Amino acid sequence: MNTKFAALVALGSLSLAAMAPQAAAADNGLYLGAGITQTEFDVDDIGGGELDDNSFKLIVGFRPLDWLAVEANYIDLGGEEVDGESIDTSAITVSALAIAEFQVIDLYARAGLAKWDADFDFGGFGASDDGWEPTFGVGIGAHFGSLGLRAEYETFKADLFDEIGMDINTISLSFTYTFL
Repeated sequence: MNTKFAALVALGSLSLAAMAPQAAAADNGLYLGAGITQTEFDVDDIGGGELDDNSFKLIVGFRPLDWLAVEANYIDLGGEEVDGESIDTSAITVSALAIAEFQVIDLYARAGLAKWDADFDFGGFGASDDGWEPTFGVGIGAHFGSLGLRAEYETFKADLFDEIGMDINTISLSFTYTFL
């Protein structure tokens, strides 16, 4: 091999390495975030109906260790209105996140509790229901210093009026900012 060619290859490799983003561990500490959601409601007990809606979520969390975070979310699950009948839902979740970190990429699983609320209007007759249910989810995130971007799937089941089972599945795309 030509020594000039080898020197150019080595110099090019060093230049690319210098220009590539430096891999760093995620910043631990308090973080805030927001995102957009796509929520699907699978109604089990009334003809197998299915609704979906786009909405938003707000995030506050604390990551004390590289592999662990505790997080609270407000999720506007959205709603639906058809022929004068409507449903509007939201949830507050509190979860622990177990995180596997691979340089700038985080893979995580969440487990916690969801406090959900649902308001209904059936042709002028209003009703509401709420409850506490276990919630589970998985996600992937990328972090660049204090800024983070992540996609996740989260699910829980709501038992409306103790008669109607409804699976609530949410996919979200969010950003976070960690305060140092």
